[in-house]
Amino acid sequence: MLTRFVLLFIFAAVAPGLLPAQPEAAVEVCDLTLRLKGDDVQDLYYGFAAGDRLVFRFEETGGLAIARVEISEYPDQLRFQELETALVEEKVIYVQRSGVFRFRFANDRREKNCKVTIQRIPGSAQTRGFRTAVRWVEQYDTVYQDRPAQMETRQVERRRWDLVRVDTAVVNLIDKKERVHSRGNFHEESSSVVKVSLPKNYEEPGRTYEVISWAYWIGVGEEAEGQYREANRTAKLAKSATNAVKNFGILAGPYGALASLAIDGVSFFLPPGKGDNVQYEVRAGGKLVDQGDGPAAFARHGNYTQGEVQFKLSNDNLLDAVDVSLRVMAVAAVKTYKESVYLETQEAPVVKKEITLKKVPALWN
Repeated sequence: MLTRFVLLFIFAAVAPGLLPAQPEAAVEVCDLTLRLKGDDVQDLYYGFAAGDRLVFRFEETGGLAIARVEISEYPDQLRFQELETALVEEKVIYVQRSGVFRFRFANDRREKNCKVTIQRIPGSAQTRGFRTAVRWVEQYDTVYQDRPAQMETRQVERRRWDLVRVDTAVVNLIDKKERVHSRGNFHEESSSVVKVSLPKNYEEPGRTYEVISWAYWIGVGEEAEGQYREANRTAKLAKSATNAVKNFGILAGPYGALASLAIDGVSFFLPPGKGDNVQYEVRAGGKLVDQGDGPAAFARHGNYTQGEVQFKLSNDNLLDAVDVSLRVMAVAAVKTYKESVYLETQEAPVVKKEITLKKVPALWN
């Protein structure tokens, strides 16, 4: 007898958890009759909680069909629609998220009376007391024109950089004598490599610096040096040098035969005379651009204007070393700009919009 009493006690304690949860009873939202006049449209707004099942019934009391019955999740998500209907026995809609639903009834020309019943079955006991009445809040609404916009002319402020002046800068990169030993010298190399870095281009507000060309002169011995001095004297007297300065702008720095060659390719150097010779190779940007063998050489280049220039000087004399003069000049264009403000005429569409204050339904909960 005691055992049976214990078993009954345990079953009574455990059994409530084993029984399925009872569904919530339906809660009435509205039960009313609408009178629809000819071509009338009437809306009803109610709020529902997430998890609700919305139960809708509709009947025209005289059995006459109305044009349209709609249920929408506000503002514009259509959930149900019936056209030319006099009866909706029961429509159940599951509510995924809390929100306002609009029930719209659109009539034709004949007056009608419609019986409307709306219920909600709560998803849980916690939402049973959910407030279905809505409140109306004010909200600003912007409406833009839907027809082609008119065009209007207006002045727009712009900024630009105007070129004020161009200066020419001649940069003396190297002026040195390089001793190149003979082939018969067992202690020293019979060739020498000289590296020269060209000036770097740069840009800053109101100013740009750009290397446009460079030139070199190679000469062996005093006779070649004399020819270089004579070329400089001739260059200073020549009118073409003055013209070159006008073409490229105001000249800054030394100006002579090598500068004239670097600026516009005008050469005042005479053909090399007799004397010791030097074999040379000139590489710019890693590419061989010049090579030769003689007592003097010169050239201008405008293609490879950035990076390093490499001069390889070699002596094929078995006994005597030679002193090789190497001069390199670069020419840069220095441009100065001034910022200015100007007005630009533009045509732009006239966007017309209307801002209105309207009332929209919202939940109380």
